[in-house]
This record gives sequence, C-alpha cells and structure tokens, in this order.
Amino acid sequence: MLKFYPPSGSPIKTGELLYWIICNILFVDKRPTISKVLKDRFNIKYSYLFTTGRGAMTLLLRSLKQLPNNEHKDEVIVPAYTCYSVASSVLNAGLKIRLCDIDPNTLSYNLDQLVKMPFDNVLCIITANLYGIPNQLNELESIANSSGVYLVDDAAQSFDSKSSGRDVGTFGTAGLYSFDKGKNITSIEGGVIGTNNIELSEIIASQYDNLPTSSLKESLLTTIKVIAYYLFLNPFLYWLPASLPFLNLGKTRYEDVISIKKYSRNLAPLALSQLKRSINIAKKRVENGLWYKSHITESEIHKKIKELDDAKPVYLRYPVRITDELLREKLINDAKRYGITISYPNSINRLKEIEGFIVNPGRFEGAEQISEQLITLPTHVYINDKVKIDINKIINRYVSQYILKN
Repeated sequence: MLKFYPPSGSPIKTGELLYWIICNILFVDKRPTISKVLKDRFNIKYSYLFTTGRGAMTLLLRSLKQLPNNEHKDEVIVPAYTCYSVASSVLNAGLKIRLCDIDPNTLSYNLDQLVKMPFDNVLCIITANLYGIPNQLNELESIANSSGVYLVDDAAQSFDSKSSGRDVGTFGTAGLYSFDKGKNITSIEGGVIGTNNIELSEIIASQYDNLPTSSLKESLLTTIKVIAYYLFLNPFLYWLPASLPFLNLGKTRYEDVISIKKYSRNLAPLALSQLKRSINIAKKRVENGLWYKSHITESEIHKKIKELDDAKPVYLRYPVRITDELLREKLINDAKRYGITISYPNSINRLKEIEGFIVNPGRFEGAEQISEQLITLPTHVYINDKVKIDINKIINRYVSQYILKN
C-alpha cells in the first residue's frame, strides 16, 4: 500500500490515548499540572491555558493595551510573512496592523526597516519563529526596549527551540505556545500565555476567570477529532482524510472571528502526556531537520533558510526556497504524498480579508518573495531515513531537469 505522509503532526501514542480516556472517565483535571510543568520548564511565574493559540494572543493583546499609559497605542508590528492567525488576533483585539518586511534569507524581521518605523502609536512587536527556527530575538528584545514597546514572543511553532541559551517564548514581556494539531506537540487544540510580568498577569487573570469553557457539543466534537487524529495521522491511513477535499487538510485559511475560551479539561491529559515526552519529540524533529540541512545541496533555484549562529531550532517543518514558480508548483503537486507543502500562499499584505486594516499598506518584497517560493518538508516521527532520501532525490530530480532545460 502506498504511504501518504502528513505535512506535520505529533502522533498520539496508544498509552496516551488510554490515559486520556481514563482521566476523562474519572473527571480528572490535569490543567493545573500543565501550568506547573510549563512554569517549571520555562521559568515563568504565570501561565494561562486557552482553547486556541489565536484566542490566547487576542486576549494577551487586549491585556497589554490595558497596561498604564497605552491609551493612544493601537498598532501592533507584525512580520509581513507569518501565520494568518496573528493578523486575525490583532484585529480581534481591536488594534491595527503595522507590517514590517522580513529578510527572505532568514524568515526573521528586516531589522533595518524595523528600527526606522514610527513607534509613537505602537503597542508591541510580535515575533514569528516560523517552522521552529528562532528569529533574531536578542535584537528584537533590544529594539522593543529602546523604543518603549512590548515584545510578544510567539513560540506557537517553536516549542523547545532556543536562542542564546534561552527558550523561545520567554523573550520580551510575554510568550505564546500552541498545542494545535499541526504543532510540535499536540492535544488537537490549545494555546498558552506565559509571562513574568505581574501587572500584565493581574489584567489577564481578571478576564480569564470570566471566560467560558467548551460546551458539551464542542467537547464531543473534539473527542471525535482526537480519535480520528490518533487513527489517521499514520502514513498508511492518512491518504483517506487527505483525499477528502472538504476537510481542507494542509490549507491555510484566514479566520475572521476568534472565540476566547478556557482550555478544555477534556484535552488536558493529552497535552500533559506530550509535554512529558516533548524532549524526545523535539529530538526526532531536530535529527530530521539537521539531515535536510546537511544533505540538501543548494543551486541557483533552490536555497535553504539561513539560521542564526546562536539558534537551536526544533524544526516543525524544514523550509526550502524554490525560486521558480512553475517548478515549485510541479514539485508540490507531484510530491504531495511525501508531506511537502506550502504553508502560507500569501504574504499578510496580500490577504484580501484584511484590506483596509493595515496602517502601512504597500509592497513588502521579502515577504512576497517567500510566499511565492517557500516549500516545507516534514520532520515528524514518521519521517525515517528512507523517506528523507526519497524527498531529497525528488527535489534534486526536479531541479536537475529544470537546469537542463534552461
């Protein structure tokens, strides 16, 4: 039978599934334990668990706005190439988007452009750390401090990654983590705010206590998702959900409305199980990412993303630039079963859903270039040496054919 590899994911082990079932039968609440594990792991004083990462970010931005002397600050600096949920969170928080271009070689901010931005109305800068590769976090923290704005360190795709020996998600005023189904570790959904700022924590807590939890209907739907994820993430079965177009697997969509709810008791046992073995999960991702890094030979039409010297990525996926549009399209279509995919087909400035909500609309060449060139390679536990070799051969074959024709 032909295997079909998912682009991303963290498989749920049978023991984890059984533990999840038992905890729910006994109505055991593992959310306080998750908070303690996160506090101990990342040396943070306060953590708050939400149903989604975008819900967590929305409430965090609203809370930053409520800190003293922020009445006139209503702009958030966002990378022009990042997850669409970031832009949606800013707008759902009642704030405005100010875009800054990225360096297409590193996927981090274009620092020359960032330092020249007007900061008078800026509330905060949001990092990206896409695909588990840390941004220039020391520099971003320094720019935020010198400009009198907050730094939100978005580690949704970078759980357990490090920069300068520090955990990604712990830079700046507050960090965010995600347990969504496509992230480094998963409980199907989930988001976390972590901070050491007591004033910010008090504001978050005052809102958090009044948040709703998932309804019975939502909990039942999530239960179905857990079981489906457990069964169908396996490459022997993933072809089935991947063949159903209405599921939109692997497609990134912009969501206008974000609901903010407390994290579900139902899902907490899964998150706790994966937290306890997250180091081993990260180890496999790092191993696969480093294999791609050392074995993919660059040419004039395909390039690897440059990593910072002090960064230790945990590769959610491994990004590669294919500079010819037709070649990239053919490669994606023909190699889809290997989990090779496009993450974000548009840069933020090109999203039609947010036209009119960007305070500095225009061209952002680095971000647009990446949206037209980037592909990502899978790094999860199902990717063994044979699969990596096959993926590398496919890339080399298409690149060689292109070079010979041109």
